[in-house]
Amino acid sequence: MALTKLADKDELGNPVAHFFKSGNVLRGKEFAPLIELKELIPEKSPNGNNVEYDIWYDFEHDKKIHGYCYTDTLTQFIYLRVASSRYAKKAMRDAATGPITEEGERLFREIAENSVDKYRLRKKGMHHDFVIFLPGTNILNTVVDFDKVERAVKQGAMLKCHPLTSPPAFEHLKHRFGDAIIDKKVSGHELLENASIVGYCNNSEMGMVALAKGKTTYHFGYDKVWMTYTAMYKALEVDGVLRAPRFKAMLSSKTSGLVPATAENPQEWIDAYFKQYAEVKHVLPKNTDN
Repeated sequence: MALTKLADKDELGNPVAHFFKSGNVLRGKEFAPLIELKELIPEKSPNGNNVEYDIWYDFEHDKKIHGYCYTDTLTQFIYLRVASSRYAKKAMRDAATGPITEEGERLFREIAENSVDKYRLRKKGMHHDFVIFLPGTNILNTVVDFDKVERAVKQGAMLKCHPLTSPPAFEHLKHRFGDAIIDKKVSGHELLENASIVGYCNNSEMGMVALAKGKTTYHFGYDKVWMTYTAMYKALEVDGVLRAPRFKAMLSSKTSGLVPATAENPQEWIDAYFKQYAEVKHVLPKNTDN
């Protein structure tokens, strides 16, 4: 029996693809402008490599580039990434130490003032001073330093479950942490807005939103586990602290891979991102059709 392809096209905005990634947890309507921006993202890079949605693979020790990835982030950007932690770290480090432009300042304010939940979640009017945002079930035990989390809970931290937390995982967390667990359907951005201290892992954009809003941030993941935003967080951090000026510089850079939906000419940002790798050797994917 032949295998049936689950999504006809695995890309941002494809309802079948989103269903198999997040089930019945629906996206918020606010990310709709990114669907138009996505149309500018090529399926192949200028060198012929695949540009794939919402995945990650790494060729850290190879000086060649094997492919590219992209995902939507912060409701306002598409984040392009080279599938190599070596080159991804360099791109973000260069961006974070570059000049700050008026556009970077504007985008930083936009994140601070207009960030919303990625999924449709309920606002409950909850106020907690210290909230740690946990990843979804598929990476929960891989990403989170639970010894560090346990110490924080003893100091009063609350734990917000990711919208994609499975019922068994949620029950396990409830058993371990009791009343410190916040339901997965509660608005994370409302909790963040009302908190003064925010805990994050490198899979989550919440640390960046907290930074833009002037919150105190702490990392609760493992440093050596590479996730979606690891390159960004490593570039933002100086002496263990995320730095707002570095975030503004990153948002100012057309080579960081962060393409704003509100940019006057987003194609210019996309072209600039790929151009920085024009001289790097690329490895084309093998043809497996036969």
